[in-house]
Amino acid sequence: MIKDQDFERIILKEFHALENNILWQNDNGDYELFGRYQIRYMQPGYTVYCGEQCMGEFSTTRNAVSWCIADKFGNYNLARELQAIDRKLELLKNDIFVRSAVADHSKRAQFREDIGTKLETKIIYKKALEIELTKCVNWAKYRQQRGFLNETARTGRATTNKASR
Repeated sequence: MIKDQDFERIILKEFHALENNILWQNDNGDYELFGRYQIRYMQPGYTVYCGEQCMGEFSTTRNAVSWCIADKFGNYNLARELQAIDRKLELLKNDIFVRSAVADHSKRAQFREDIGTKLETKIIYKKALEIELTKCVNWAKYRQQRGFLNETARTGRATTNKASR
């Protein structure tokens, strides 16, 4: 019994030491990040809370976690950009879905073709937003990895290579 208590005490001590770097899912299905943020699934997406304050809504957990990472490290421009691009992308996806559904239900071929032509630019813009969002998420991932004792920092060479004459 005493060994179990000692073990539990050691685990809790280590857990509290690592709490600022832990991402985990609790029994309710919510994600807890860095001892500060919570991500809850709420139809139709995920809501980020810091304490009891709602910080934003996102379409995927990937985007929500990336926002939390950016906010944690004080990169507020990246956090705002992630939130804005995610919102634009969701609105654009919904717009494309509705317009293509209208076109599919139309009986006039010319109307379907007109809507398809108009949707082409939106589909291209959607792809550009997806690429931009991926860049932001990758930057947040890099920032998170770099945050762990700056392990990915590059060291310079002690000597420089000189060209032979």
